Amino acid sequence: MEEILSEQHYIVVLLCLLIILVLLLIRYRLRIVRIFPKVSVGNAQIIGSREEQEDSFATAENNNAIMAVLADGMGGYSNGKMVSSMVVQTFVQEFTNAVNVHPVENFFINAANLSNRAVLDRAKGKMMGSTVVSVVISDGCLQWVSIGDSAIILFRDGELINLNKKHTYKSVLEDQYISGLISEEQLINNPRQKRVTSYIGAEILKDIEISEKPIKLKFGDKVILCSDGVYNSLSEIELEKILSKSSQPFETAEKIMQTIEEKNYSKQDNATIIVLSCN
Repeated sequence: MEEILSEQHYIVVLLCLLIILVLLLIRYRLRIVRIFPKVSVGNAQIIGSREEQEDSFATAENNNAIMAVLADGMGGYSNGKMVSSMVVQTFVQEFTNAVNVHPVENFFINAANLSNRAVLDRAKGKMMGSTVVSVVISDGCLQWVSIGDSAIILFRDGELINLNKKHTYKSVLEDQYISGLISEEQLINNPRQKRVTSYIGAEILKDIEISEKPIKLKFGDKVILCSDGVYNSLSEIELEKILSKSSQPFETAEKIMQTIEEKNYSKQDNATIIVLSCN
């Protein structure tokens, strides 16, 4: 009888140890899942005082990766809405059809070149152009591409971090000023400051700016993609104030558009924003 009880006691102890081991494994697996922030998305858009909305945007998923893209059809060129829409559709199609989006740099380059070729084929000699910014978040890391003057911004710990460089003649002038080639007065008074120097639809893509390395995202980070109608209308302080509030990304995006509209600028450009919130 004592031997039977001893065996039963031994079995119970083993079962308890097994249960504890299983629970520890489950806990470990749950912790692994939450290593990467969960990304939620919001967006908003206004037409401003323009006759047509020439901004286009989209988000898409492929396995565990999420992609956001925003394109701003260039004012003064033909069919801005059609061009920006073509660019966005190309990025979405290439992303969703990819068996593996890695390396992300290759996806960006391929999507940009395909977009450029599609626009040139459609233009048939006419001047057509669009900016594009796109981000991919995968395994908790951010990578991005930029062509033109739309913006990619990381909001972290209450501060805005501008990730991309705007491809405008102003950037060229600033480099010349830093190098001592022109004066401050020449920099400030140049009438071509806002001219975009790289864009989809150019015969040769001069600048395809891609993140040098993945950025590891933190809980609480917000990634912003926006057209120039946003950053030309709001100061960094105004953006920081809105982004600092722990709202849902759709509410944040809508609040930014509302703040722009309340300014009632007579020459308000199209404004579009995508907010990716890491929770």
